[in-house]
Amino acid sequence: MLTSKDITNKLLISITDGKRLGQIEDIYLDLEMRQVVGVYLGSEGLIRRKDKAILRSNVQVCGIDAWLVSSAEVLTTLDTIPDSASFTLVNNLRGREIQTDGGTKLGVVEDVILNPDLQVLGFKLGKIYVQGPLAEKKAIVRDAVIDTGSKDRSMIVNLVVAESGAIPTE
Repeated sequence: MLTSKDITNKLLISITDGKRLGQIEDIYLDLEMRQVVGVYLGSEGLIRRKDKAILRSNVQVCGIDAWLVSSAEVLTTLDTIPDSASFTLVNNLRGREIQTDGGTKLGVVEDVILNPDLQVLGFKLGKIYVQGPLAEKKAIVRDAVIDTGSKDRSMIVNLVVAESGAIPTE
C-alpha cells in the first residue's frame, strides 16, 4: 500500500537513453477516482503555461527510487491528451470535504491510498469531524464513495460501507 505522497518527487527516466525527464510533482486520477491515469511533471512557459504530463500507460516500471518510461517522446502537454479535462490532480483533491448522503460531515481528504498497480483503494482523512470507526481508521475505502464531488461540492459516501470497509494493507 502506498499513498500519492510516496510517489511525489520520484524521478522519471527514459529507458531508451537514460535521460532524466523530470520529477513527479503530482498524479492524475480518472473521472471516477478509481486509478492513476497520468503523471504531472509541472508547467513550462512564461505566458502560455502548459502542464507537462505522461500517461500512466507509458510508465513501464514504478520503482522505489524512480519510474521508468519507454522513451522521452512520451512526455507531452496535458492539453494534447484526450479526455484530460476529466482528470483530477490529487493536490486539487486534498482538503475536499467528505460527508454522508444525509449531510453529516465526516472529514476532509488528506491523501489517496493506492495499491501497487496504482488503483485507488481509499482516501486518508485529514480533519475528522466524527468519532467511532472512521476516527480510528483515519481512512475511507473507495467502495464507500457514492459521489466523488468536485472543487465546490463535497464527496458523498455511504456511512455503513465506510465504517465497515477495510483498506487492504498489501
